[in-house]
Amino acid sequence: MAQVPTPADDPGSICIGCGLCCDGTVLSHLAVSDDSDLGQPLAALGVSVIVEADPPVFALPCPAFDGTCCSVHDLHRPRACGLFECDLLQAVSAGELDADEARSVIGATKSLRDRVRAGAAPDAELRGAVRRHFRAEG
Repeated sequence: MAQVPTPADDPGSICIGCGLCCDGTVLSHLAVSDDSDLGQPLAALGVSVIVEADPPVFALPCPAFDGTCCSVHDLHRPRACGLFECDLLQAVSAGELDADEARSVIGATKSLRDRVRAGAAPDAELRGAVRRHFRAEG
């Protein structure tokens, strides 16, 4: 079944090269309806559904994320991957923010993420940046 294109699928999308939702920075888990939604490509990478969660989820970071994009994007990815749009993408899609400004925010957030991982910045600073730019409600 063909997947319906979303703003994230646009080759010029800010999502290409971002991956903050895939690497566990913006989201810690991703909801799936069941194993068939997860798909064989992710299952082959060792991803398993946490069925005790409601709805079922799998933990991020996603092993299909190669650092710049999804390595199973054209094979099969969970429905939620195609539906998720962070606040930053929504702002660009609505014309409220220029794509270059959004890419600057992404770059700064990735830099902060790397500093947090290295122990050079507090996690609370990264959580604040995520709330401000990517998931106001999360």
